[in-house]
Amino acid sequence: MKISIDIKHLIFISLGFVLFTIIGTISHEYGHIIVAKSLGYETTLHYGSMNYDNSSFQKNIIEIYNQNKTEIENGTEFKQKAEYENGVKKLTNDILLVRIGGPLQTIMTGMIGLIIIFWRRKKIIEYGLKLFDWLAVFLSLFWLREVFNLTMSIGSELIKPDGSYFGGDEKKISELLNLWSGTVSGVLGIIGLFISIFIVFRIVPKHLRLTFIAGGFLGGIFGFILWMNILGPKILP
Repeated sequence: MKISIDIKHLIFISLGFVLFTIIGTISHEYGHIIVAKSLGYETTLHYGSMNYDNSSFQKNIIEIYNQNKTEIENGTEFKQKAEYENGVKKLTNDILLVRIGGPLQTIMTGMIGLIIIFWRRKKIIEYGLKLFDWLAVFLSLFWLREVFNLTMSIGSELIKPDGSYFGGDEKKISELLNLWSGTVSGVLGIIGLFISIFIVFRIVPKHLRLTFIAGGFLGGIFGFILWMNILGPKILP
């Protein structure tokens, strides 16, 4: 069977990746927001990030620190020591949980897509991919975020071997858990790679694989540029 680029499908697949790149970016930030709100923080959504704040609580911890800086740095007793230590512990735990919220949302979306594909696999084999199945394919490929992070981590370390690593939330999560910086991005990246390979080489029809890969490459890059540099800053500054 001759494998070539199908221009019609290339356009639709590219547009699909553009759309889901934007959806993936926003939904990832909503993952952070849901966790932050559940912890009592006020949140703000931006096109490629989110902010969360609980000024009164944070201000109180800062005031305690400023009033007892010498005692805190020397590890000696002071009147509000228990309140301060509990506050710092809460802030640290909250930072970790909010960080986890984004990747967790992305992974859960990817797993939903994968579950749908396994549920419908017999029908996919018998009748081919229908519209609902293509939706599941794009959802399952939310895992590509983890592959991207792993690739960037390896690339940045090869270019500048200083142990800093790229990894976004996954890097910060590793550090907050006192793990090697590349631990979370490495584990999730490898899982995401296997899932992506399965989708491309076992689910996407053979005659569309090259088209799908090309569409993913073009749509992913264009979607990122479109949202992060053109539409995003205007819609969600």
